Amino acid sequence: MNKRSNLPVRPTWCWRRWIVSGQEDLWIERLQSHADINWVMTEKPGCVRILLEAYARKPAAVTALAHTFGGKVRRVQAAEWVGTQTAAPTRIGTHLEIIHAPTRTRQPTTHRLCIPHGVAFGSGDHATTHMLLGALFKHGDWSHTSVLDLGTGSGVLALAARLLGAHKIVATDFDPEAVRTARQNETLNFSTPLIRWQCADVKKLRSPARHDLVLANLFSGILGEAAPQIAGSVAMGGQLWLSGILRTQEQEVTAAYRAQKLTLTRALHRGKWVMLQWQKKLKSRRAIST
Repeated sequence: MNKRSNLPVRPTWCWRRWIVSGQEDLWIERLQSHADINWVMTEKPGCVRILLEAYARKPAAVTALAHTFGGKVRRVQAAEWVGTQTAAPTRIGTHLEIIHAPTRTRQPTTHRLCIPHGVAFGSGDHATTHMLLGALFKHGDWSHTSVLDLGTGSGVLALAARLLGAHKIVATDFDPEAVRTARQNETLNFSTPLIRWQCADVKKLRSPARHDLVLANLFSGILGEAAPQIAGSVAMGGQLWLSGILRTQEQEVTAAYRAQKLTLTRALHRGKWVMLQWQKKLKSRRAIST
């Protein structure tokens, strides 16, 4: 079983600046065109400013942000993420507990995953991931469900699907480090490998395979641009769950997937974020006259 200390210590780069509360939508739109970064916003109760941070493997990605938007750039060692951080568990109702450091204790009635905080984002506590995890535990029978997780990050959604009983899972991310970290997280939680981890750009998705359930927790700009590829990966009769969408972007994303002949079955809202659930209906069979 891999421990936190076994994760690679490689330098990464961070750009940070404070932004005014209420301008989150503007900054998300600005950052969506930078595909080679991961970003996070940290809000504190009663504070009128929000800390915006972007992380990248190459310094050019964050220095470009500093040149355009101001702020500061610093070099960060991966050990700062994976070596010393501790955090309270993330809980998805009564269904799932996500811990962020290995432990020997376990509640026998609680599903549990260990997702250490690391250079790949996605520990389950953000609203966009939280809504998807909650929906996974309401899905029902998993024994014959094939899953595709687009933009897997830490792999938390794919790992939750495996925990629930899915036997065929493919998970992709454009960042090779995220794919490597997600694969390590599977080793941390399961004794044998099952998930097929791939480094792939969702906008260039060309897989001929179709899946019963497709999960895409991505920026709305990417969801819109890659709508044909994402919708094309859903099997007939299958479902597509989209997250990472701000309320102000809901109509735009909805229009993009209606254009792909998908049917919206449910829209979930959590704060400023939206999750959209779609279905690709089976083609009707025409009666053959004799």
